[in-house]
Amino acid sequence: MKTPKQAILNFMATRPQTEAIIGYGSGINPQYGQEKRNPQIDLIVVVDNLKHWHKQNIKLNPKDYSFLGKLFFRVSPNKWLRSGGRIAYMTYIPFKGHEYKIGTIEKQDFLKDLNNWETFYMAGRMQKPILIAKADDEINKAIQHNREAGLEASKLLLDKGKYDEEYFYTILTGLSYIGDTRMGIAENPDKVLNIVKGRLDFFKEIYGKYLNIEKGKVVIDEKDTSKLPKNLQEYLKTYDNIGDGIREFLVKKNRSHSLAQTIKGLFTTGPIKSIKYVKEKLKRRKKK
Repeated sequence: MKTPKQAILNFMATRPQTEAIIGYGSGINPQYGQEKRNPQIDLIVVVDNLKHWHKQNIKLNPKDYSFLGKLFFRVSPNKWLRSGGRIAYMTYIPFKGHEYKIGTIEKQDFLKDLNNWETFYMAGRMQKPILIAKADDEINKAIQHNREAGLEASKLLLDKGKYDEEYFYTILTGLSYIGDTRMGIAENPDKVLNIVKGRLDFFKEIYGKYLNIEKGKVVIDEKDTSKLPKNLQEYLKTYDNIGDGIREFLVKKNRSHSLAQTIKGLFTTGPIKSIKYVKEKLKRRKKK
């Protein structure tokens, strides 16, 4: 049986050249209570030029696209493709017994978001459990920088004191859902907790070494805004309460880009696949 990483690399070997390939979501990291599901495998695919990559892929793998998707990627200007979190998705792509969801993003946009939280669309996803199948040093460094910033933002949202380790990681995981238009509608309201409980080992390995932990409790006694992205630091200068400022910053980022991405998905994946995707989300929500 192939490892998830090898299966991903085999799938992407049939697609054009990429700068990085990163798996995320429940297809890579089963969520608590949903271990028996066989969801599609979500991938972030970092490319040099978004429009050029899709032009090549349409020739190589035309079945990846709906009719509307082919038209959208062929005729849309690059700024349209880069709207809504700077990423363009395609869903339910079959390959050797699995289905894949590909989100393509240009390297410059990926790095800017992880380092500066310009949209927080990528930054938030990269703070949660991921599987790095391919990446260079520059991308790995940006992922680490983003994790450290997310860790500090989580501390700043909490009062000084001691917190259960699992609870602290739900604060960290929840950063990308603050203000997200899909939460409370299509997403499972317990999603954040399920992500943490399903991969608590990941959070302990990646973040635990940077925390002051005493008997399973995260001790928050020092706070430092210097590790936050520069634009967030500037934004916080107008706030007396740092936590309120961080929440407002993330609400603005998450709300606008999640809504724009939902609308763009109707064009990139086509209405039929988009409806299927939402139906599956709603079905899982009802089973909660």
